Amino acid sequence: MPEEDRTSLIEALDELCQAVEATGGAALYLDDDEGTLQLAATATRYGVRPPSLVQRLRGRVDDAEGDECTLIVRVPGANPGVVVLHRRSGGPFTQQDRTVAHLYVRRLTDDGAIASPQLGRSGWTRQLEAIQRIAARLTRLASIEEVGATICLETREVIDHDEAHVLMADNEGSFQRVAATGATSSDVVVPALPASGRAAETIARAAQGGMPVLTADLADLGEGRPGPHSMLVVPLHYESRVSGVICLIARGPQRFDDDDLRLLQILSDQAAVAIENARLLRGRDDLVQELAGLLEISQAAGSASDEAQLARLLAARMRVATATDAALVSRWDEGSTMLRVICRDGVGGDSTGIDVADSPARRTALREGRPQVVQADSTLAGVEAAQLRENGARTLILFPLNAGGRTIGLIELLATRSPRVLGEAELQACEAMASLAATGLEKVRLVEQLRSAADIDLVTGVHNHRYLQERLRQEVARSARSHSPLAVLMLDLDKFKPINDRHGHADGDGVLHGIGATIMAQVRTNDVVARYGGDEFIVLMPDTPEERAEQVARRVVSGILQRRHVLSDGSIVSVGASAGLAVYPADGRTSAQLLQAADAAMYSAKRSGGRQVERSSPTPKMETVPATAPAMG
Repeated sequence: MPEEDRTSLIEALDELCQAVEATGGAALYLDDDEGTLQLAATATRYGVRPPSLVQRLRGRVDDAEGDECTLIVRVPGANPGVVVLHRRSGGPFTQQDRTVAHLYVRRLTDDGAIASPQLGRSGWTRQLEAIQRIAARLTRLASIEEVGATICLETREVIDHDEAHVLMADNEGSFQRVAATGATSSDVVVPALPASGRAAETIARAAQGGMPVLTADLADLGEGRPGPHSMLVVPLHYESRVSGVICLIARGPQRFDDDDLRLLQILSDQAAVAIENARLLRGRDDLVQELAGLLEISQAAGSASDEAQLARLLAARMRVATATDAALVSRWDEGSTMLRVICRDGVGGDSTGIDVADSPARRTALREGRPQVVQADSTLAGVEAAQLRENGARTLILFPLNAGGRTIGLIELLATRSPRVLGEAELQACEAMASLAATGLEKVRLVEQLRSAADIDLVTGVHNHRYLQERLRQEVARSARSHSPLAVLMLDLDKFKPINDRHGHADGDGVLHGIGATIMAQVRTNDVVARYGGDEFIVLMPDTPEERAEQVARRVVSGILQRRHVLSDGSIVSVGASAGLAVYPADGRTSAQLLQAADAAMYSAKRSGGRQVERSSPTPKMETVPATAPAMG
């Protein structure tokens, strides 16, 4: 419509307002040939903006006393429409006012003042088409954050506003902002919405009641938002529940009307579906990731032969599943208060054990076999919470390792950057991973026990003859490759046979067990102690030069001599030992040659009175007992 025609029309409407004392103003709506009434012109009185047509038809004008304060007059002719008059004071319109208004509108129509304004397609139609375009874009988005950002950016196409916020409900029922945009640019950081006051109450009312709320005159929205504001909040409905809200804010009072509310409701329906689709996609991706983790752990648990390797896989997978920053896996021996650390992932430290005596949360997890979550700001978990604060961490999550109906250990997950709260689905997935890994760890332990039992001499508690032969071949081969020394010490007990003859084999076995423990106490952890046969023992000392090996040999012989053994009749005995030492490669380059050399040196020590160590000679002066047929003492 040309500007001069619109000005004439506004002046005509203004005259009509004066004629019937429409102190609230007037508005002309004309049919746009698409069956929609479109606002063509308005006339205001005393600077008051007239309410929208929807408000007038619904009687939702705040200070109206009833429908009588709104007068609607039909516009006759080829271009039908209505003139809506509003009186803010002075009582309702009278019959005389209605007659004057009808005559005045007919005269304006006859005079051509109200003519076809060539409105074209209605603004409402254009807005609906914009909403359809926005909805089409929303369906292609894969995350809740992307959907929220698109809603905030694109809503301005249909509704004028200064700020847009999308808030989604979390697992605890609180609403958290996932996206926001300001009036000028999407890059501008938009302040958070107030946590209290009328704005917060408006959002809560829309979320809890499930109905849109329009607030026209918020006095203040806090720092950075002075002056009055208008707020429009529409809930996001999906399957009869409110999953979130869209909140629009505009500077100034009465910036939104019912038309805006209806448009945002239409958009919110599309947005709710898009958000739910994004949630389902995220759930599908999480499920795929969980299943992949379960499959990997299941396969590893089924074929695991190393406890530390399986523990490292579990720690890495659990960190990814829970978005935590560090993990620690430990094993618990029932009946003790100590956890033995198997592996650390993302966390430092060199301690091999954790005492649970001073950790209530760990004790609870072990005792009850259920996950425990400790937050740094918790007032209930005093000890663990204080440790978290001291180390700058935020959340500790404890998952028990349950296998065969009992708890065999713990996996501890640590969040250092931000607090973590796991949902029910996350907890169940992590428990399943922990259970699979626990079964694998227990299987590894049982295999190690069986292997150890097969390699251990039941009488002495040291390795048996079979293990000795296998290990000696391995060490000789390794020394040949690395050109490193290998010492072989052979021990034969002195005056042990009379103990068996006088006190019986039970007491003799007890003495042998004590001798085995004595030898183990005198050597390094990487040295190999084995029973060679009868009352003979062998000590393999990898990477040990001759001088160091002789020192160890003398220490072992001295320890055996000083050991006192209490027999079943109360008597106390001690035994000595003759020792022969051979060193690779000077005394032999094969396992048989080394054993033969050590055996010859040991017999030389025994002939010299025993209780001493003899070094092997490259050319033995006596015939030795074959290594495959050890003497029985």
